[in-house]
Amino acid sequence: MSLVKNKNLNTKHFIRQITTGKVLVLFDQAVVSGGNFTLGILLARLLGLEVFGVYSLLWMGVLFALSLHQAYLTQPLLTLFAGKKTEEQPGYLRQLFKIQFFISAVVALLAAGAFALLNMAGIDAAWLRYLPLTGALTAVFLAQDFFRKIFFVKKQYRQPLLMDVVLYVPLLIGLPLLHAAGLLDLPAALLVMLGAYCLSTGISVAGFFQKKSMKDEHQPSIKNLWNPHFLKTAKEHYHFSIWLLGTSLLQWFSGNFFLIAAAGVLGTVAVGALRMAQNMVGLCHVLFLAMENIVPAEAAQQYFKNGQTQMFAYLRRVSVLAGIPVVLMLAGLTLAAPWLIGWLYGSEYLPYSYLVGAYALLYIFVFIGYPLRFAMRTLQFTSPIFAAYCLSSAVSLLVAFPLAQAWEMNGILAGLLGTQLITLAVYVFFLLKKRASTVVRQPSTVNQ
Repeated sequence: MSLVKNKNLNTKHFIRQITTGKVLVLFDQAVVSGGNFTLGILLARLLGLEVFGVYSLLWMGVLFALSLHQAYLTQPLLTLFAGKKTEEQPGYLRQLFKIQFFISAVVALLAAGAFALLNMAGIDAAWLRYLPLTGALTAVFLAQDFFRKIFFVKKQYRQPLLMDVVLYVPLLIGLPLLHAAGLLDLPAALLVMLGAYCLSTGISVAGFFQKKSMKDEHQPSIKNLWNPHFLKTAKEHYHFSIWLLGTSLLQWFSGNFFLIAAAGVLGTVAVGALRMAQNMVGLCHVLFLAMENIVPAEAAQQYFKNGQTQMFAYLRRVSVLAGIPVVLMLAGLTLAAPWLIGWLYGSEYLPYSYLVGAYALLYIFVFIGYPLRFAMRTLQFTSPIFAAYCLSSAVSLLVAFPLAQAWEMNGILAGLLGTQLITLAVYVFFLLKKRASTVVRQPSTVNQ
């Protein structure tokens, strides 16, 4: 009888672990990475290399907004939430919701205003007609990312999984159906994406407000946007993220200026080929995103409770455990690149299969940078991140166009790898200097 009872308890414990714990986070990130990977393949294959290059340039604008959004809102959230008292957390999250609503509205209005002004100025560019639609998509995209991060910090892991399933199923079904009907072009693809993100965000908003723990009767209503609580939270995030915001601007230019150079010198076909290779190695994002959603919060907990030494020990352990599958995955993708590209993307992309190996090497350096940034963010020592991107952005601005003109695609790849190495060198230098000059504080002396 006791054996049966113990077996039932073990079964319930196992089910609880895979439906509420970190296994569910990894499954969700597999959905996100697999969904993005498949979406990239569909868009590249169904739209064609040149139109996919135009889409990639538009999506760079979305990612630019995301980098600023993460620097100001979601990256501070992952650290600051751990330092809040339990009774303060619901009110803090509700103020962040108001900030997010404001950001999304401003993004949509800015895109519409820019479209109107450029039209009035007589500027005739192929991408201009897509600007309002891309702005609306960006606004909803940022909101969806915000709610996913909230559910992760509250360890409500089932909600993000539902959001992502609702996002990718319509996308991966709707795009091929439109293509089969002869209706798929770039505006139609953007509209399908906008609809899917609206649906996913709507589910996340419902989940946000239905949780009893999110109710905060002591905070003003969302209708009363400008209030002391709102302004206090906005200032808190501003002071935390001041270096991160500058860093995000520089980071975007550091990596993406080479794509701009590729578009200017080699054309949109080159941008499409580079995005294809990036999408191939993007399967590693299943671990990168899981680290971004879990590790900063856990590192902050280690720091606040056990001090700096334990935080660094935790980050080293996570880096080793996550690094093994990342290296194996990148090596496998590099070896199988010609076959995979011919099968997934078509013969049009085969001449660019060598780009996958270059991006695999680049992503190893990208992976190394994650725990280094997590450490600096947890220590609220973010100025070296800014310094690293100052240097790499300056190098990018100086050499991107000359490298593209001199060595074409090989010059673009050399520039991307070089700027990543510069960034890592600055991180390591400042962290070693910080550890050598800082006396490890006991948890009781940490500034809450």
